[in-house]
Parts: sequence; structure tokens; C-alpha cells
Amino acid sequence: MRLVVEMIPTLLHLSVFLFLAGLVIFFFTIHRTTAIVVLIAVGLLGVAYLILTIFPCIHPNSPYRTPMSSIAWRLWHTFTFLAASLPQWILKRLHTLLVPYNLGEVKSLRQRKFTQWLDGIENVVNKHRQCLRDGLRESIVRVALDAPDAVDLKALAWLLKRPALAEKSRIQDFIANTPGDTIVQLMSVPTEPGRVIFRDHLLALLRSCTPGTVGLDEDARRSRLLVCLDALHRIVKASITIYGVSPPESVLRDVRTNFANMGLMRALWADADPSVRLISRSFCALLARHLLRKCPLEESELAWLQNVMGKPSNTIYNSLDDVAKADTMNLDSYVYGVLSYNTDDLTLRDAIIFMDTLATLAGAGSQATFRRDILEEGISSLVQRAEEGDRRLLEVIGNLSKIYDAVFPSDASGSRIPNYPDQQGDVHGKIEFNSRISISTYV
Repeated sequence: MRLVVEMIPTLLHLSVFLFLAGLVIFFFTIHRTTAIVVLIAVGLLGVAYLILTIFPCIHPNSPYRTPMSSIAWRLWHTFTFLAASLPQWILKRLHTLLVPYNLGEVKSLRQRKFTQWLDGIENVVNKHRQCLRDGLRESIVRVALDAPDAVDLKALAWLLKRPALAEKSRIQDFIANTPGDTIVQLMSVPTEPGRVIFRDHLLALLRSCTPGTVGLDEDARRSRLLVCLDALHRIVKASITIYGVSPPESVLRDVRTNFANMGLMRALWADADPSVRLISRSFCALLARHLLRKCPLEESELAWLQNVMGKPSNTIYNSLDDVAKADTMNLDSYVYGVLSYNTDDLTLRDAIIFMDTLATLAGAGSQATFRRDILEEGISSLVQRAEEGDRRLLEVIGNLSKIYDAVFPSDASGSRIPNYPDQQGDVHGKIEFNSRISISTYV
């Protein structure tokens, strides 16, 4: 049926060209000069039509084609297939005569040359055979699916320039449905000289939903804010994990300066929504971990770390030579900053994000590289520091025990984290969730 439908415009085009040909012949019987002018115009139209017909045969991703392109596609690849099959047959015969079977021995220069030629011509034959088997439509789809990532990024960058994406709700949906690696690449690759369009959209979206924003109801503001924070969390996390695309230093500096400035972060750390508090704390802690490995630190970076880690700047500066000590301070600050609030309203996803970030800060890896034993060792060290005199940490060990038992329910009975009274004197029990999920399944 598709072929029948495609034949209708083909017949229309054919009728137009027959009419124009008859018109030229008719004018030659009346006025030669007029006939020549019409003939030139019809000739140019025919050349343009021929070029548009052949374009898809040369470039399958060409947006221009005519109803005759499918026929031209078949003819083109049939001719090239037959033209390549003859030298393939000849090379196979020469290969059999001149390159004997050598049972895996090192090939001579002649053998290597013949093998390379034969492999090259076989690739050409197989390519054209596949094109004939797929047809024009399926070949275009296959070329699009096999295109490199740079093509997708270029298309997304073009899309981000469209006026339709200026609407906040649309860019929010775009960010929420974009994979983490793609977000990192869009933040890293300028789409205009000196300008990253995606970064501008993300920053404008974040500023439109900061605490105190008017014109948005609370649910819409919270949803938009969580989309922005989740994107920032994925960008910063990509700088630590060994999988995926890592953002360059300039992107992380921009995130710290413009997205994670203390004026905004303090408000988010004290937000009424537990997810906002958790994700904002998490990506700041991961960014701090990255900065602690940078040497030397700029004064603005040291001041930012002071606010995130809750330690004097001279203490942080003196610990830079001992990365393990600096990581310990960052981990303790993160745990206390998140768990000093009531954690009863944490969702399962929030608990997994917290435990995933804790594993990264403890050096236990993340997701596919997660090491359970290293995480438990880090938590045991944290409990020991709390018992040895850090009363701030001691106050939140009960909350940590609840979250650990929720993420790893199979080990709840043998949890290595003791329960301690919270600030109100109540002993925390095991937090209840509707479902259970391993930390390694969170993406």
C-alpha cells in the first residue's frame, strides 16, 4: 500500500514534465526565441529535480528527495553492488592462488596487502547489499541510529535555540528527560562563540524557582526546583564517578559560582521540603570533595568550602595535605547537615540518594562500582568519632541507622549502626517504606 501511495505524486510529477515537454515542442512551431527561453527554464527545473532525486543516494541523511529517489536508490546501489562484486570475485581468486593458508604464521607484506584489499572490497559489497535489503526508508533510520553522539548534541543545541523552549515549563520537561551524560555534554560544549545555551536555560530556570519567588504555586516551584537540583547533582557527580562524561573544570567552577552560591544554598539547606534539602546538600558535598583535591585553592573557593563544611578556613587549608582528613570533615559535615532535620518524611528515593552520596564521600564508589564493605567501614569510623566526643554527630546516628536499615532491609537485624536517642530523647526505630530497593539500582 505504501508503494501505491508513493506512486501518486510520481505520476503527477511525470504529467507535469510531459506537459512542459509538449509546451516546448508547441512553442518551437510558433516562436523559436520563446521556445528556447522555455526550454532553458524547463532544463534548469529538470536538472534541479535530478539533483534532488540523487541527493539521498549520496547522503542518506539529506532532507531533500523526490518520489523518484526510491527508484534511484535501488538503481544506484544495484549498480555499485554489481560493480564491487566483480573485483571481489577477482581478488578472492587471486588471494587463493597467491596467499596460501599458513596456519596462523606471520603474514608477509603481500599477504597483508591482499587481505586488506579483500576486506575493504567485502565491506563495500556488504554495505550496498544491506542498503538494497533495507531500502531508502530503513537505511535513513539506520544511519540516524548509527550517528555519533556529536550529531545528537548538535541537534539538541539547535533545539535549545528555538523560541519555543524559552517557556519555563518546556525547558523543565526537557531537562527532566535528558540523560545525565548528555546534560554534562550540553553544559560543556559552547553552541555559540563563548556561550553555552543550555547553561543559560538552566540558570534562568533555577532563578525562577528560588525561595521567595512570586507567581508560582508551591507545588510548581518545588517541582521546578527539584529538576534543576537533580541536573546539578548529575553534573557534579559526573566529575567523581569513573563512568560517563566528566565535566571540565570550567563547568564545575561555573556551578560553584553561579548555581551553588551561598546566598541560595543556605535557603535550600533549610527548605521545608526534605528532597530539596537533601539534593542541595548532596551536590554541594560532592563539589566540595572535588575542590579538596585541587591545589592550590583560590580564596573564594576556600570561603565556599568553609560554608559547606562548617569548619574554619585555616583548618580546611591545613588539612589539604591530608586528603583523607579533609574527606572525613566533609563527610561528617554532610551527614550532620542532612540528618540534623527530621528524616521521617524522607522517601525511598531520597534515602537512596543520601546513601549513594555517603558511599561516594566515604570512597566506596557509586552505583556500578559500589563497595559495601568500604561503606560500612566509613560508617563505623563515623560512629566511632561520634562516640569519642563529637556530640553533633552523636545526635544524628539514630537517623543514620534508620536510613541504612531502609536502604539495606535484609541486614536490618544485624545492622552495625547502633541506635542513639535523638535531640528530643526518643530512640529512633526503623523507618518504614512501601518498597525496598538496592542502592546499586539507583541512577
